[in-house]
Amino acid sequence: MQHSESASLLNKPTVRIKIIDTRTPSVNDPGTVSRPLSFTIPKWWKVATLWFRGDEKKKAWTYAAVSVTLCLLNTLLLVRVSYAQRMFETALAGKEQDDFYKGMYQFVVIIIVAAPLMAIQYYLESRLTLEWRRWLTNRLLMAYFSDQTFFRLHIQEDHQIDNPDQRICDDVPQYTEGSVFLVTALIKKLFNCVAFTGVLWSIEPRMVFFLLTYAVVGTWLTTYVFGGRLMQLQYTCMQREGDLRFEIVRTRENAESIAFYKGESREASQANSRLLRLVVTIVRKIQWQAGLDLWKHVYVYATMLLPALWMAPKYFAGVIEFGVITQVGFAFHRIEAALSVLIMKMADFSGLAAQTERLEALLDAVVHHGHEATRIQQVPSSRTLGLSLEHVTLRTPGSGHLIAQGLDLDLPPGKSMLIVGPSGCGKSSLLRAISGLWTSGSGIVRCPNFSQMLFLPQKPFMPLGSLRQQLLFPSSGPKLEWGQRHGSQPNDKELLALLDDVLLSELAEKVGGLETELEWGHVLSLGEQQRLAFLRLLLHQPALAFLDEATGALDENTEASLYTLLRSSCQTFVSVGHRMQLIQYHDLVLECVGKGHWQLQTSAEYQHRRARR
Repeated sequence: MQHSESASLLNKPTVRIKIIDTRTPSVNDPGTVSRPLSFTIPKWWKVATLWFRGDEKKKAWTYAAVSVTLCLLNTLLLVRVSYAQRMFETALAGKEQDDFYKGMYQFVVIIIVAAPLMAIQYYLESRLTLEWRRWLTNRLLMAYFSDQTFFRLHIQEDHQIDNPDQRICDDVPQYTEGSVFLVTALIKKLFNCVAFTGVLWSIEPRMVFFLLTYAVVGTWLTTYVFGGRLMQLQYTCMQREGDLRFEIVRTRENAESIAFYKGESREASQANSRLLRLVVTIVRKIQWQAGLDLWKHVYVYATMLLPALWMAPKYFAGVIEFGVITQVGFAFHRIEAALSVLIMKMADFSGLAAQTERLEALLDAVVHHGHEATRIQQVPSSRTLGLSLEHVTLRTPGSGHLIAQGLDLDLPPGKSMLIVGPSGCGKSSLLRAISGLWTSGSGIVRCPNFSQMLFLPQKPFMPLGSLRQQLLFPSSGPKLEWGQRHGSQPNDKELLALLDDVLLSELAEKVGGLETELEWGHVLSLGEQQRLAFLRLLLHQPALAFLDEATGALDENTEASLYTLLRSSCQTFVSVGHRMQLIQYHDLVLECVGKGHWQLQTSAEYQHRRARR
C-alpha cells in the first residue's frame, strides 16, 4: 500500500499550497502573499465538507440541523421581543398603565422561553465543535501516520509543511470553533435580516434601501482595505509561533549535545531571532487591527444616530407613536448587524482563513505524498525470504543526487551481506530504499513481507512507556509478528534472560523493574540503547534483518558477542558498518566504488582485494 490508505481517509483536495518563509524580519514584510478572503472560501468548503460526507455524516447533519432550527426559533422570539418592547414603551410614553404591564408581561414570558433555548443552543454548538474537532483530528492523525507519511513529508521538498504538529493540535480546534461560530453567526444574521426587514418595511420602506446601500459599501471597504492583509498577518503569526516552539522543543530533545558543544549561546540567539520575527509580525498585526477597530467604531456609532434622525420628524409631527421609533431602531440595528457581519467579524474571518490555508495544505500533503514520476517498486511476499534488487536506480529525495545506478543483487536466504564504502556514499540510503522510505528512482525490490523484516538504525527509537514496552517494541503495532521462539508475548523470565544475553543483566534491577517508566532516550547511553535494540531483534527473530551501524557505539568485544548471537537467531541479515572485524560475520560484501556504481563480492574476495591495495 502506497497511497490508497491515506487517500481513503480524507477526501482528496485538488489545490496545493506551499508557503515557506525564510526571509529576514521586516515590519513591512510579514512573509506571505496577500490574498482576498474569497480565495479561501473554496478551500474552507473542501475542509468543512469532509465530516459531512464522511462516516459520521448522520451525526454531523443532525447537529447542524438542530443548531439551525434553534437559530430560527431565537430569531422569531427576537421579533416578538421587538413588538412587546414597542407596546410597553408606547404605553410608558402615553402613561397607559394597563398596556404598559401587558407589554411587560409579554416581554417576560418571551425571555423565560428564550433563555433556555439560548443555553441549549450554546451547548449544541459546543458539542458540534468538539465532535467535529475529534473527527477531523482523528482523520488527520490516521493519514499522517499511515504509510509513513510523517517521514515522507519531512524529506520531500515539494510537500514541505511547517509545523504539522501545530496544525493538527492548534489549527484544527481553532478552525472548527471558528467555523461553527461564524457559520451560526451568519445564519442568525440571515434570519434576523429576513425577519426584521419585514418589520422595517411595514413601517418605513425607504430605510430598507438606504440600509442595504450603507451596509454593502461599508462591507466592501472593510474587505478591500483590511481583509487580505489581516489574513496574511494571521497566517504568518501562526507560522512563526510554530517556528519558535519548534526551536525550543528541538533544544530540549538535543539538550546533551548542545551542552557538550557549549552551544547554548547560538541556540539562544536562534530562539531570540525567531521571537523577534514573531514580535515584528504581531506588532504589524496590532497596527492593522487598531485601524480596523477605529473604522468599526466610526461605522457603529454612525448607525446609532440614523434611526432616530430618520424617524424624529414623523414623531414630532404626530404621525407615529414613540414606541415606533424604538422598534425601528431595534429592527434597524438587527438588519445592519446582519448586513455588516463581515465588518464586525473581520478579525475572526481572517483567523479562520489563515487556519483554512494551513489545514488545506496539510490535507493535500498527507494525501499526495510521494507522487514521483518514477519510483522504486516494493514487492513484498511471504514466499520471499531473501533479498533481490533488480535494476535499481536510487536518487535522494528533492536534490536528486545519484546513489545507485542500475543495481542488481541477490541475497539468498541464510546469507548475510555487509555494505561498505566511504562516508556519505549512500550506504544507509540503500537501506531506506529497501525499506520503502525512499522511493525516488526506478527498479524493483523483492523482499519478505514488512512484518517479517526488522530495521535497526544507528540511533534506536525509545518510545514512551515502561522498560517492558521498550523491549517488546514495536510489537505493540498490529503488523509485527513474534519470532519462532515465542508464540505469545514472552514472560518476565525470558525477557530477563535476553537482557543478560545482550549484556544488560543489571538494567531491570537498576531502574526498578520491567514496569518502570522513564525517559529512556535520556536515561540510557547510546551503547545501552543499541544493545536494547539488539534484544528486540533477538526477540522477534525476523526472516530478514537490517543493521545500519547498529553497533557503532559499542566496543569490539561487545559487538562480536552480539553478532555471534545474531548469526544463531537470524540467518539472513544486511549490515552497514566501517569496522573490518564485521566482515567475518557476513558472507557477501557490497562495496560502493563511486558515481552510483556498486560491486558485490564474497567476503574472501573483498579481503583479498583490500589486502592488495
